[in-house]
Amino acid sequence: MILDFQTNSLTTVEPIEQGLWRVVSRFDDNLFSAEVTLDIKAPALDIRAARLDIKRDVLGLTPDLSSAASNLIGVRVGPGMTKIVRGVVAGDGGSRRVADILVDAMEMLVNAITIPELKKATETGGERVRVASDGPRVYLNEIAIGEATARVMGMNPRLKDSCAAFRGL
Repeated sequence: MILDFQTNSLTTVEPIEQGLWRVVSRFDDNLFSAEVTLDIKAPALDIRAARLDIKRDVLGLTPDLSSAASNLIGVRVGPGMTKIVRGVVAGDGGSRRVADILVDAMEMLVNAITIPELKKATETGGERVRVASDGPRVYLNEIAIGEATARVMGMNPRLKDSCAAFRGL
């Protein structure tokens, strides 16, 4: 017997107007399909609109999440978001799978905002890396971020204390 099981996940982040982002995250496998749509407003990065669409649930494990979607309005993308989202969406009578899709969508917004800033930082304050090695190495744009640039980036409230690289800066 041959088992054919496929999983696909896609998240897109796009600005829909000045200071407003739309994040759409889709998850599909043979048994489950869901789409999460978030409209997030800068500079606070709070959720202004949320839609949780379950397109296919063969096993019938996902409850109605319409009230959870309305409870997401006002949640900020930043520290503590994972705990809040899991409490709202994966709590009693919720779905941990949909909560994970939501957290992934929110993290992709952070990446979409942060990566262009990292690229600018490496172009203006980075230090070229010249490494002679016997194996492949991958750096962000072939540049290692210097200590001064890390301090500037660490002052960003979204990055400050977010990981070991920005702890205590």
